[in-house]
Amino acid sequence: MMQTATFTLTFTTPAFLGDANQNARWRTPPIKHELRHWWRVAYAADHGFRVNVSEMRREEGLLFGHAWLENDYYIKNGRREKTTARKSQVRLRLLGPGGIKPKDVWQGKTSNGVKPLDPGLDTSYAWFGLIKRGANLPDRNRLEPREERVLVLAFPDEHKKVLHDALRLIHTFATLGSRSRSGWGSVHLEGLAPLTASELEHYAQPIGKCLKREWAASLAQDHEGKLCVWHSSNSFTSWDKAIAQSARIRREIRTALKGQPDLRKALGFAGRGRMPSPLRWKVLQEGESFRLQVAAFPHALPADSGERMDDRQLEAAWKKIISALDQRLSRYVREDAHAYRLD
Repeated sequence: MMQTATFTLTFTTPAFLGDANQNARWRTPPIKHELRHWWRVAYAADHGFRVNVSEMRREEGLLFGHAWLENDYYIKNGRREKTTARKSQVRLRLLGPGGIKPKDVWQGKTSNGVKPLDPGLDTSYAWFGLIKRGANLPDRNRLEPREERVLVLAFPDEHKKVLHDALRLIHTFATLGSRSRSGWGSVHLEGLAPLTASELEHYAQPIGKCLKREWAASLAQDHEGKLCVWHSSNSFTSWDKAIAQSARIRREIRTALKGQPDLRKALGFAGRGRMPSPLRWKVLQEGESFRLQVAAFPHALPADSGERMDDRQLEAAWKKIISALDQRLSRYVREDAHAYRLD
């Protein structure tokens, strides 16, 4: 039996999400990609982080569709028929709010630039390369904060729990589009509650175990057992001030990782075998104000990336990262068996 769920999707910061010509457009594939990512995180937690990756990928393929499984089949006329491809059992639609014509549902804003960011050193670190793309290339444009669409999902009843968990993870941590790990395209799903600190423990592991995997399976806990989730102590009156704060802190952390050896690769790298940053920055909206959040999902460098860091270097890098974030932001501290507070 199929279930459906409906949410209002907005961004709290501009989202650089669009088509091949850099035109800002609402599209379902990036949303489905994010849903698959957080489904894996929920799957890992539900299996106590004892994950056989091949089995997980098979389950993912059966649910979200695939073109690679060799042992899949379907029933036809009472007989098993082997298949090497399967359509997704999860269907997504984006609908326009009242007043938007069907032909305009997918079209986003086409205004240029990201105002009201001032062109200072700190803010330029936030938007460098986002708008101007070089000679003979069109400027990127954006989907605006608070612009909304209705996200409708349909899925098999037996997958309701894990998909609901994945959606709450999206609401808590997810961002979409170019430079999204820096806080651009911060997702808000109206109708879902963010995960509490106590609930986040289900998705967390000691950082040493996180660094044994090559993929972001879990939120980290430091060597004292504290969750590696930080929030700004102060709130901001606008999203651009939160993004500017994010840029300042990110620049300071990367500077702290310079040296011999250079530890910056722990925070991701571009080029062949690129690795996105394991730090997920997000801007949360609280009424008319905004707050900055950062969460750590650390992991080892993928073996096929061509880059290398040994265990000691990774541990040293993350010790510096955690220390730097502790100096600049507030972290959840357990008060008793059931309650947390921001330190």
